[in-house]
Amino acid sequence: MTADPVLVLAWLIGAHLVADFVLQNDWIAITKAGEGRRGWNGVLVHAAIVALCLVPVALAYGGPGLALLLLVSVTHIGVDRWKVGATRRAESLARERARRRAQDGEPVAGPGAGLGSAWTPIPGLLYIVDQLAHIGIAIAGWAFLLSRAPLEPGWIAAVDSLLGSWDRATVHAVTLWSVVVTSLVIANTKGAYFFIATLVHPREVILGTEEPPDPAPAPPPPPGYTLRVGPLVATVEPGTGADARAEREPRAGRPASGVSAAVPSSPGSPARIGATIGVLERLLVVTFVLVGMEAAIGFVIAAKTLARFKQLDDRGFAEYYLLGTLASVLVALATGLLGAAALDTLP
Repeated sequence: MTADPVLVLAWLIGAHLVADFVLQNDWIAITKAGEGRRGWNGVLVHAAIVALCLVPVALAYGGPGLALLLLVSVTHIGVDRWKVGATRRAESLARERARRRAQDGEPVAGPGAGLGSAWTPIPGLLYIVDQLAHIGIAIAGWAFLLSRAPLEPGWIAAVDSLLGSWDRATVHAVTLWSVVVTSLVIANTKGAYFFIATLVHPREVILGTEEPPDPAPAPPPPPGYTLRVGPLVATVEPGTGADARAEREPRAGRPASGVSAAVPSSPGSPARIGATIGVLERLLVVTFVLVGMEAAIGFVIAAKTLARFKQLDDRGFAEYYLLGTLASVLVALATGLLGAAALDTLP
């Protein structure tokens, strides 16, 4: 007896999302972005969580399922370490280019002006590549290891004993709906939030200044650059590890160690309100896609834009707002269409 391929694939994607965005806490995310032994410790702990989420697959398929568990867990380590290194290099290159432009006399935008002179879309793109690589490996593993493999007799007997006289078609439909909807919620809350925060993460290069000729001068500002996430403005000092922390999932309202926020956050801060609006926007878009009301998506975007209409006269805000909104809608549409395609396989 073989399992429904759509349900198995949905479970594999859902297990990845749970491991990456539900069970991965701040310590793991920050430690993974570190260098040397510290970075390896974080990524190994994360890989163990990935393997834990795939234990049901190993129990259901026996040897082939265990092989898939090992394949996904081991490659997860390699992909995550590659992504951290590639993001760090992209950030460094963008800062260096911005410094050169400033030293050549080109105007350097200050805080509040757009996304900053050192902004780059590469970290956001690497985030997407990282997620697609993990999911692609899981799908490839299913195709080569599980697509034709029978379920273990012990697993079938355990499921039959658990379900008793329940209608199997109904149970299958409820299970698929549950897995798909849970995956969509995770992808459009935590997953999309971290992607958008990484993509619209403004970066500004501030060249070091000389000490004033004062008998007791205050120490000059350290060489580095400032970061702005929405209304938050912070200065990152080299060597504090804040680069790595910001490179991995910047969290609004939680300044990292070595980062001093110039604007304190509060539960009602604009950054948190904006993030909540984005989550609701994506969930509405996904809902409209699932129920076949795609035309209503335009009203959601229009309502959000009207509320910010006057602020769009500020070019800096307009860049930040439009980039974040387009990325948010793109994620919601892509995941919603994928979820709808999976649910359409039900009779």
